[in-house]
Amino acid sequence: MKRKFVQLFIALAIISLVDLSVGGSCKMAKLCCQGRDSGCVIQKASPNAIIESPKDKPCYCDHACLKLNDCCDDFRETCS
Repeated sequence: MKRKFVQLFIALAIISLVDLSVGGSCKMAKLCCQGRDSGCVIQKASPNAIIESPKDKPCYCDHACLKLNDCCDDFRETCS
């Protein structure tokens, strides 16, 4: 029983890491926008979700994100 619990925990941990690496990627979403474009956003949480962590906030793939400091992690390498 304990072994199954450990296996389940490891599987859930791996799934959550994969989800975090995919979420917030301009490259994966194929987004790069000029200027300020509110439609050039990646939502990491559902619209009705309560955002509990800064990692859940949306990130942007438009050039205004550089000024507003809300770019997705890969914006510079993908959209420069």
